[in-house]
Amino acid sequence: MEVRIAKKRKSGWQDSCCPERQKSEGLKMLVKYIIKVFLYLILAVMTLIRWLLKIPMMLGNILLYFLSIIFILTGVLSYGFALESARECGRMIIIGMAFGAIPDFVPFWGKSLKTLVAKLLSMTNE
Repeated sequence: MEVRIAKKRKSGWQDSCCPERQKSEGLKMLVKYIIKVFLYLILAVMTLIRWLLKIPMMLGNILLYFLSIIFILTGVLSYGFALESARECGRMIIIGMAFGAIPDFVPFWGKSLKTLVAKLLSMTNE
């Protein structure tokens, strides 16, 4: 029983005697809250980006592939009938290819952002 009382006295004496320790713990808590605030801001931005990436995903593959075909055919036919220069036709074909690539890359970016947001949430909940 005397050992328990001595341990209690010893731990109580250390807590009341060392205000530096209490200050450092308070500083650690302050830094932790500041980091959490920044993580929540980053989380909000990442969520907005993810929502904006969902818009092209909702348009669907068919619409974007249709636009791709229209741009590519316009570029090829404009060059074939000598309506535009080769440079302008090449730009149209590149734009058509970009429209064709959007449905392939947007889901990957959405999944990557979703994973990153989940990791940020797990960091803020610690």
